[in-house]
Amino acid sequence: MTSCNICGDSTFLAGPFGRMSFGGRPPRCATCSSLERHRAMRKTLDRMDAREQFSTYRLIRFSPDPTVEDAWFQSAETSIYEGDNSLDIQSIDRDDGAYDVVMCSHVLEHVKDDKQALRELVRILSPHGFLVMAVPHTEDNAVTDDWGFADPAKNLHYRAYGRDFDTRIASIVTPAYAFSLAPTDPVTGDLKRFKIITKSDFWRDRVKAL
Repeated sequence: MTSCNICGDSTFLAGPFGRMSFGGRPPRCATCSSLERHRAMRKTLDRMDAREQFSTYRLIRFSPDPTVEDAWFQSAETSIYEGDNSLDIQSIDRDDGAYDVVMCSHVLEHVKDDKQALRELVRILSPHGFLVMAVPHTEDNAVTDDWGFADPAKNLHYRAYGRDFDTRIASIVTPAYAFSLAPTDPVTGDLKRFKIITKSDFWRDRVKAL
């Protein structure tokens, strides 16, 4: 079996709620707990040669995300809502441009006002960094279904995103550049969609070259 491109292990377990990948393979790395989206994002960052820049960059994650490592960065911070270093993503208590790399994976669906949260993520992003953002299953529905409350039966999600996600956020992130990417997970082969948002011409060109 292919090894995890984050930690190198080759042992995999069932994912959350016992799920398997689309191809029927166990998706969770037994060592680093990475899932398909984390490994797909790491593969993309490696292709961007992003790590060579990180020693002077400031990182914030809005979940305990294994895609990148704290030691790569000048500083690193993790916010876990109602947990360690809890920050309200709809009103982030940090200065404009405070971070060079912002990681926000499978968080927006848990937020009542996701548009305001996205404005905040772009606000704290520095002019020379980038935001990596993923939400679940955007390919499953034509349009986003927002039911307006954190549904306990749906893992406390406020909404199910659809293929209109790009249109939904386009005006919010302007004038930053937003790219939709869909690499495959090197372990399961599943295609995983996510976005890179940047205010930087340098990172714009790196992403466009992928």
